[in-house]
Amino acid sequence: MFSIEMLPAAHGDCLWIEYGDGDDNRRILIDGGPAHTYPSLRDRILHLPEDERQFELLMVTHVDGDHIEGVVRLLQDAEALKCGFKRIWFNGRDQLNAVPDPAGEPLGALQGEYLGILIADYEARTGEQVWNKDFDNGIASIVPQAASLPAVTLDGGCRLTLFSPTFERLLELKDRWRDELRKAGVVSGDEQALRRKLEGNRQLRPLGDVLGEEDDFEDAPSELPSPAGRDAPLDDVLGGEAGADADFGGDGSKANGSSIAVLLEYPAADPDVRILLSGDAWAEVLEASIDKYLDNGRSTLKLDAFKIPHHGSVANITASLLGKIKCKHYLVSTSGAKFDHPHARAINLILEEHQHRARPRLNFNYLTRTTETWCDDADQRARRYHANYPKGLSVEI
Repeated sequence: MFSIEMLPAAHGDCLWIEYGDGDDNRRILIDGGPAHTYPSLRDRILHLPEDERQFELLMVTHVDGDHIEGVVRLLQDAEALKCGFKRIWFNGRDQLNAVPDPAGEPLGALQGEYLGILIADYEARTGEQVWNKDFDNGIASIVPQAASLPAVTLDGGCRLTLFSPTFERLLELKDRWRDELRKAGVVSGDEQALRRKLEGNRQLRPLGDVLGEEDDFEDAPSELPSPAGRDAPLDDVLGGEAGADADFGGDGSKANGSSIAVLLEYPAADPDVRILLSGDAWAEVLEASIDKYLDNGRSTLKLDAFKIPHHGSVANITASLLGKIKCKHYLVSTSGAKFDHPHARAINLILEEHQHRARPRLNFNYLTRTTETWCDDADQRARRYHANYPKGLSVEI
């Protein structure tokens, strides 16, 4: 059994993966969405029996709020929820400072600082080392000049091969974090100041273990896209957000460039399922990793599913990237809120470049103004594709 569920996370990502033989199912959580969608994740956990609220892996791909904020809230609630994690993958301040960089200075971004403190708290409370424990250098990154990509096999036979980030991308992120901290009025590593700031942030507060408990703040962002004709905001954390008319593959966000991306294969010994989970990674990094992974004469990577990077932004997809894969399912996690993702040009490029003999299947977890274009039956017949739209989409592979 294998399933991947895109929880409703507004303009962000929150991926819930289950695998196993039915009697011994295991779970992976990738990202937690923005703060205001955390109740959906928390309730999903609370619906599990207490003895099943364990995850083989919690992966936080990068520091953008639409990926990390829900995890900041989850780790504050973990004890109340009786929720555990065997390993946590996240590149925070300590990892960035460990990347060889003679000219660099120690620094960290606000949300990353929060999460680093909470992971350390979790380790202290449980007595378990979980933070990036699978990597020799403690950094979830592709190692320069290494003969192969880092790969980890989880209990239950699920293998994850790291496709992003590189040391170079992490260093570029490190060089941008100082400004973020300065804006927030804190100093990297000042734990007391950071704890006070976190405690005073109502949007990041924990909710405890009462099923159905909701946030009470009135200014929570909408899960829906902006009205037609209104420009989406262009500011992203640690780098500008590319608009719909940007160049293909032209993402300039340093946070996105630092995103963890993995190739998931299950079962590891003889995979029936192969999925590329790309976070918000840059297309050029994914292409280079595919080439390295295929260093055996094969020209294309066969996938059952591809989680489209950066919620379907044109800046994170290219024809050359799509030319390196043969894929059945394309997963798009976004409501279109804030940045009007997915971009029509990106989805149309996927349909144009699709190489698999089966018709492409576009899987959205919201039906909104930004995704409804592809629910037209006539267009699906004319261009030979399928589209699925349930909110909180679960795809059985």
